[in-house]
Amino acid sequence: MLTAAMLLPSLASGDDPTADQQYMLELINQFRADPQGELANLVNFSSPGVWAATKSNDPSIAYALNYFGVSASDLAAQFASLTAAPPLAWNSALNNSATSYSNLMITADQKSHTLDGQTLDQRIVNGGYSANWLQVGANLFATAQSPLQAHAAFVIDWGSGSGTVNGIQSPAGHRNLLLNAGMKEIGIGFQSIAIPNTNVNATGPLVVTEHLASQFRYDGTNYISDAILTGSVFQESIVMDAFYAPGEGLAGKEIDVYNNATGILVASGFSNSAGGFNISLTGLTNGIVYRVDAPGLGLADQTFTLNEHTDNYGVPVMVYDNVYESFMVVPEPGSLLLCLVAILPLLGFRSRHLFC
Repeated sequence: MLTAAMLLPSLASGDDPTADQQYMLELINQFRADPQGELANLVNFSSPGVWAATKSNDPSIAYALNYFGVSASDLAAQFASLTAAPPLAWNSALNNSATSYSNLMITADQKSHTLDGQTLDQRIVNGGYSANWLQVGANLFATAQSPLQAHAAFVIDWGSGSGTVNGIQSPAGHRNLLLNAGMKEIGIGFQSIAIPNTNVNATGPLVVTEHLASQFRYDGTNYISDAILTGSVFQESIVMDAFYAPGEGLAGKEIDVYNNATGILVASGFSNSAGGFNISLTGLTNGIVYRVDAPGLGLADQTFTLNEHTDNYGVPVMVYDNVYESFMVVPEPGSLLLCLVAILPLLGFRSRHLFC
């Protein structure tokens, strides 16, 4: 049951995501937009429901698929029934609580949802999130090898022992949470403390906590969950795959939202240090075409309309789904070559799964 407290949403303020956190957010939103397409990005089938000789282009994902004995036919069948969900926006308060919990798992050397004796809603509110929350959820992974492998672990939901069937957790709770259409914001907390060599459970190299939530405001008459415009501004300077990569984000780029019919500016913001943006669309409504402009980039404007629906949380809440738009800058061929030559030594020739 909702309370009638008149608090405004606390959207995406505070610390920016790192480039790896923004990358993982982009992966999640790609998954929410097209679950079946994301499975094809992460794993390889020789035919529907049959593993290819190389199960994944990422060795750590392929290793996990083999280790847990994930069934290709079960995985394909489960993904066939998945439906898309609106995008998630970054929220720094959720990231604060998620990072604190990743640190706690390292200190306790345990992977558990109950290490601090608090409920999840207490945890996120203590991290600075609005007390006017609608839904909350959490995913944990204490031995992630990379942001991409952590993403695959939650999406595929591999596992062993009781509660798993053919190498997949049943139900696939981590996957289901990432596809929960009622969730609107996320913080992806990587640890900020060193992992002791003596740890045996929380060993990383990445200890990952995802805190997801949604929130509302009360305008004196209605309970409203406003839309958030989320996305990224990036330049194809590392991998030419039409997808954000760590190091490609462009910081400080202006993003403006106009009523397309009247030309009135209705919202604006700037890309953060990782190139992502999360702009509150408070007061915007459905039935109107809005135009998104990134001035100075020389790229075409984009348009959207809002999707409004009423959900019951004990009282009716007017929910406006988030919107995703991104702006990709493609450098001239000569400048791209120079960028690649300059950045290869920095990358250490690390591999990255390509997304097309």
